[in-house]
Amino acid sequence: MSRTRKIAAVAIGITVLVPTAAQAATRTVSAGPPQKVKGLPPGADSNAFFRKTITVHVGDKVKWKFNGFHTVTLPAKGKKPPAFIGLDPAGGKTAGVNDAAGNPFWFNGLPKLTLQPDGALPAGGKSYNGKKLVSSGAPLGAGAPKPYTVKFTKKGVYSYYCTIHPGQKGKVKVVGKAKAIPSNKANAKAAKKEYAKVVKQLKKDGKFAGPPGNAVYAGKDTIDSTILAFFPTTKSVPVGTTVTFSMSPKTTEAHTISFGPADYLQATADGFIGPDPANPAGLPVVSSLAAYPSDPPPTLVADGSNHGNGYVNTGVIDGDAASPQATSSQVTFSKAGTYNYICLIHPDMKGSIVVG
Repeated sequence: MSRTRKIAAVAIGITVLVPTAAQAATRTVSAGPPQKVKGLPPGADSNAFFRKTITVHVGDKVKWKFNGFHTVTLPAKGKKPPAFIGLDPAGGKTAGVNDAAGNPFWFNGLPKLTLQPDGALPAGGKSYNGKKLVSSGAPLGAGAPKPYTVKFTKKGVYSYYCTIHPGQKGKVKVVGKAKAIPSNKANAKAAKKEYAKVVKQLKKDGKFAGPPGNAVYAGKDTIDSTILAFFPTTKSVPVGTTVTFSMSPKTTEAHTISFGPADYLQATADGFIGPDPANPAGLPVVSSLAAYPSDPPPTLVADGSNHGNGYVNTGVIDGDAASPQATSSQVTFSKAGTYNYICLIHPDMKGSIVVG
C-alpha cells in the first residue's frame, strides 16, 4: 500500500471511530416475543424480556418494543416494583353493582380496585440514574403500543420489571464508555436464542392433557412461557362434583373462571379496566364484577340459574404468593348441563364443564 493510501485509510478509520465514541448508542429489547414462530399451540405467549440482560455504556439508551400488554418499570435501585392493581388510594368503596335479577352483589361495600399510579401509569421521565422510579406505564390506549426509550446516566446493574406480570424481569448493565459491549446484532442473536428455549417449552406444554382428578389448570406456564388456555378445555363430571381451578405452579399470569351467557361475559370482559363512573378524571378502575368472586368464598355452587342468568365467577386468581388473590378456586356443580366459561382478563380463553 502506498503512503498516500495508508494516510487515507487512517483518516477513514478516524471518521468511523470518533462518532462511535462520541455519540450515544441505543440498544433494543423486546417486551414479549421478539419474533413470530410457526407451529406454536393456540394461546402461546411469553411474558419475558429479550434479551433478558442488556449491556450499555453510560449515556446510552435502551429502547423497549412492546409485543404484548406489558410495562417497563425501573424502581429506585434496591426497591421492589410497585403493584399494577390495588386498593383505591382515595378509599373508595364498590357500590351499585347488581346482578341480572336486580339484586346487589355481596361485594358492594368492599374496597374499590384501581390501577396504581406508579405501577400502571407513566412516571419519572425518560432518564434513569437509579435514584427514582421510571416507568413506561401500561399501554392503555388504542392501537399498537409505542416503544419506550430510557437513557442511563450512571454506571451500575439495574433490575426492571413488568408490573402486570409478577416474575417478568430484566436487567440493564451500565458500564464505562471504554468497555466493549455487545452490538445490536449480537443482542438480537442472543434474544433469538433465548426465545428458542421458550418456544421449545411452549410446544411441550401445548401437549399437556390437564391435571388428574376433578381439576382444571388455568394456563400451562413457566416464568417465561405462558399458554392462554384451559387444560383440559372440556371436562365431564357427575352431578355434585366439585372442580378445582388452579393456576400453573409457576406463572406470571392472572385469570378468572367465569360462567354465564356469552354476551354477558364478553361485556364484563370488555369493561375489566375502564374509567371510574364516580370519578371519570381519577384513576382507571378494575371492574368489581370481574375482580371479586360472584359469591362469598371459599366454595362456589353453580346450578345454571345463579344471579338470574347463571353467572358464577371465581374472581381473579393468580400465582403470586405475595398478592391477596388466591391461587385456586373451587366450583361445585349441583345440576346437570353444560357450563361454558371464559377468563374475563383473556376472553379468548374458553372452556366448558359437562355435568351429567
